Amino acid sequence: MPRLSRSTRIDRRTILRGAGASLALPMLGAMQPMVRAATAAGESASPLRMAWVFFPNGTNADRWFPKGSGTDWTLSPSLEPLQQCRNDFNVIKGLAQVNAQSLGDGPGDHARSAAAFLTGAHPFKTAGSKIRVGRSVDQIAADSYGRHTRLSSIELGTEEGRDAGACDSGYSCAYSNNISWRSESLPTGKEIQPKNAFARLFGVVGGGSDKDRGMKASILDFVNDQRKHLVDHVGKDDARKLDEYFTSVREIEQRITKFTIPIQLPEGTVEPKEKPSDATEHIRLMYDLMVLAFQTDTTRIATFMLANEGSNRTFPMIEVSDGHHQLSHHENKQDHIDKIAKIDRWYAEQFAYFLTKLRETPDGEGSLLDHSMILYGGAICDGNRHDHHDLPVLLAGRANRGLATGRVIEFPQYTPLNNLFRTMLDYAGVDQGNFGDANGMVSLG
Repeated sequence: MPRLSRSTRIDRRTILRGAGASLALPMLGAMQPMVRAATAAGESASPLRMAWVFFPNGTNADRWFPKGSGTDWTLSPSLEPLQQCRNDFNVIKGLAQVNAQSLGDGPGDHARSAAAFLTGAHPFKTAGSKIRVGRSVDQIAADSYGRHTRLSSIELGTEEGRDAGACDSGYSCAYSNNISWRSESLPTGKEIQPKNAFARLFGVVGGGSDKDRGMKASILDFVNDQRKHLVDHVGKDDARKLDEYFTSVREIEQRITKFTIPIQLPEGTVEPKEKPSDATEHIRLMYDLMVLAFQTDTTRIATFMLANEGSNRTFPMIEVSDGHHQLSHHENKQDHIDKIAKIDRWYAEQFAYFLTKLRETPDGEGSLLDHSMILYGGAICDGNRHDHHDLPVLLAGRANRGLATGRVIEFPQYTPLNNLFRTMLDYAGVDQGNFGDANGMVSLG
């Protein structure tokens, strides 16, 4: 990195490097002259970030959807945890993924739900290797918009998935376990281990194995010389921002160590592949990594499967010991309906955590949330009926302040969800035409 002075201009894409590690930087005041120059040249001062967050098994629809329309609405019981973020998102009604329906293929709604969620395509029913669905919106964005960053996209999850064998009524497990599709026959895959996701985002620290160094070696240690040099040669405000940023990086590293193997291992010990047992901490760690990735402009595109479609996860932290998938087939049993509502609320709590972090993270002349479009939803409405219209969808963020929030927006029933995705691509300057079942764009005015 070149020698700096207090008046030195720093490029927005500056990366600290050392010993095989790399670490991008947050937006600093010293970057503003170059940002303003880029703006004058017609470039965006702050890049638009896009994420798609998926939850499985549908909802308790009666308790999920708010009452009212426009700006005159009240949060539903299941979305009450989002109260402090009420003006940071829009509730979108009337959207559908028709290609998640049977269309003559019989049962398998969960597999079709995940497979069609971001593709809008009908999956070919097979338990073998001949899988086929369609390209997903995140990967369409990654092809062009993702070229501006070190990673074109990041795909995260919390549950292990396999791409072979049948998982739902004769459908390949690849459909239930993936929402991101690099091609019509190739799922992008997802990272469920926070440690591995961190390494992929910020560079794998070189020199030895986990057994030798574990997470005792912070990524900050490997870029230490450049880090100190940078802090010594920027203004006080930038130095404070850097200190806060480096502290947040180290805090996440320390939290990740809770889920890694001990440093001192007997000879021949194999590292376990188990995910963190605390689902709340696991999800929040992944959300934190997404915030860091967006903050440093390491990537601008992310997908996150909160769980695989058809997941039978239990929720002891909210006193729900029955499996989620099992409960979703509630057959109008009131105690099952109540438990589904508790799960919906718990997922909303985690999403509120994510939105709050985005809102509290400065980015240029605003926050990360000001410069994002974050979709939260799934391709099943009511888990008992397995319906794929009137989908539960929230769209958070202000798209570089080009999108008003705090509203309920209702489109005609059976409007393709992919029309909304095409609109999101348009906000990012990516228009590849219709894909999946899209037949146009929607107005979010």
